[in-house]
Amino acid sequence: MHLHNYCSKGGLRIFSHKAGAIYLRLSREDRTGAESESIANQRSMLLQYAQAHHISVRYEFADDGITGTTQNRKSLQRMYRAIEDGYIGTVLVKDLSRLSRNFIHTGSLIEEWFPQKGVRLISVDDGIDTGLVSPSNDIFAIRAVLDDWYARDISRKVRAAIYAKQHAGFCTSASLPFGYYRNDRMILIHSSHALIVQSVFQQYEAGDSCCEIAKYLKSRTDTSNLRKWSDTAVRRMLMNTAYIGRFLLHKTEKSSYKSNRRNYLPASAYITYPIPPIISDQQFYHVQEMLKLHGYRVYPKHFLAGSVFCAVCGAPMHVSGTGDSGRAICSTRKRFQACNAPSVCCAELLDAVRQVCRDDGIPESETAVRRVLSCIRVSPEIITICLKYRAPKYTTHMHTIVSAHETYE
Repeated sequence: MHLHNYCSKGGLRIFSHKAGAIYLRLSREDRTGAESESIANQRSMLLQYAQAHHISVRYEFADDGITGTTQNRKSLQRMYRAIEDGYIGTVLVKDLSRLSRNFIHTGSLIEEWFPQKGVRLISVDDGIDTGLVSPSNDIFAIRAVLDDWYARDISRKVRAAIYAKQHAGFCTSASLPFGYYRNDRMILIHSSHALIVQSVFQQYEAGDSCCEIAKYLKSRTDTSNLRKWSDTAVRRMLMNTAYIGRFLLHKTEKSSYKSNRRNYLPASAYITYPIPPIISDQQFYHVQEMLKLHGYRVYPKHFLAGSVFCAVCGAPMHVSGTGDSGRAICSTRKRFQACNAPSVCCAELLDAVRQVCRDDGIPESETAVRRVLSCIRVSPEIITICLKYRAPKYTTHMHTIVSAHETYE
């Protein structure tokens, strides 16, 4: 059995139908080469086991550097699709934590989804083989709970360490505001970028709108710069207290270690980290008064915001409005006209989600949908509903998706 004989097709190595598959995962890459050493070790162990037990392995799926608390893993989703299409009859993993660290999802897979698809699951280290009658198969739930608890414990310890560093005077932000750069532990002013920041404040004080400033920056700044100027980016810059030397940390917090959704914290929870100022206090607060005078309002976000993605370019979709009356449009298309993906009514998205929930016996309330929804991916042909506890489900809604050639402001 030699992996180099496999034909690679987007991460799915195919040799024949209705064969075995190995799934490999590691949370963090050790960055010693193009591929993690631990991934290579998992592959070697699983192939040796398969050979010893006369299991024909013809498929390999690997997610390197991705946590097991999420199901939004490209290779894992490819494996689910291959199982749906009937190509795979046996799945081998090193242990159940490689498959998932969410005990609800692990239980759903082992007890329901895999048996429905006629798939045999083998967890080598755990001694679990659903194709055999074994006492080890009966305690998988305990192992799944322990794997979930491990992820919860690590998340809690990492969060506590970050907070301790912030209170001790360390800047833990992964990125810095435009105009600054990091030199070891020091945060310094980027001289050429600082001139742009000062120009933005001066132009706004002179009466230019955020849209006019963004257009000016697009025409005058270096196009090789990866920063994409927009009216929103300009407004955020004008409201950022970092430019008067007060960089705010701990403004948001993840609602759960299993979710990427972040909650905004009250101002009393912020931690101020001092950095060199670019703008004077007087000029900054004058701009804040002008922003209030111009009547800018922050509208409440649609509850689908942050969960809808464009399947054409992969960018998040901007969701406007509320409830069924909202609309989702690709943010790349909305801002830069660089994507031809269609916009879609939120009513269509919610109908698709509710239908999947009805099929699985889940309440259709907004609270229940928030709890189970992982993400929605929209392409010109289909809407893909990804729930946290099951493989993606595809829904065709050709009759309500608007033509990609229409223009939206």
